[in-house]
Order: sequence, then structure tokens, then C-alpha cells
Amino acid sequence: MAAHRVLIIDDDKTLVVLMTALLRKEGFQVLAAFDGMSGFMTAQKQRPDLILLDVQMPAGGGAGVWDRLSSSANTQGIPVVYVTATATPGFAEELTSRGAAGFIQKPFDPETFGAAVRGFFKRATGQTEAVKE
Repeated sequence: MAAHRVLIIDDDKTLVVLMTALLRKEGFQVLAAFDGMSGFMTAQKQRPDLILLDVQMPAGGGAGVWDRLSSSANTQGIPVVYVTATATPGFAEELTSRGAAGFIQKPFDPETFGAAVRGFFKRATGQTEAVKE
């Protein structure tokens, strides 16, 4: 069975390289986009199984991308996990109420990042195994 695909949408290229390496180590296929518009277009064309979306990006940020993804029939069912450095009180509830699968706080622990993404994937899709070899 093919590896599940994760799309990372983040303007921090160094962080994208790190997340890509960690996710590939866990068996995921990784797609990357460095701005909201290319992330949205990649999601439309590639239909990833999960999206990791940076909250703070230029030109509309994660909220703008989220709005486009959730209003498009082609992408509205894809689980989205926000990646953010700003998690204020009530932040998780706000994201969940908007339909997000969850969030990962920056900076994150590289040792547990892949497992956390796998857990979000499992919960969002109801699958018992996120990665099959």
C-alpha cells in the first residue's frame, strides 16, 4: 500500500526541511508548499491525506488558506493540523470549532513530531494504522 501523503504549508523553509525529514522517517510521503496560494493549489491537485498548515504566513496566513480549503469541494474533507508558535488560552478550542484536526506548538520536539502527526491522522480519519509498509 502506498504511503499516506502529508502536505506541509509553511513559509519557513528550514522548518519544512526538518518536518519533511521527520515525516519521511515515519513512512509518510511528503509534499511541501512555501506560501498559502501554492499550498492551496497543491492540495487541489495532489489531494493529500493530511495538511500541516502554518498559522502565520504572509498574504492571508493560515486562516485564509483554511477558508479556501474548507470552501472547496475538492479539499474540504482533508484534515488540517495547524502548526503555530502562538497558542493563547482558548486557541485549541477555536481551531477545533473551525474544524481543524488539532494543532502542533512550535517549537516542537523532533523525537515526538512524527508520532504526533500519525496520531492526528488516525483520529481525523478513524483509521487504526496511519502508515502501512
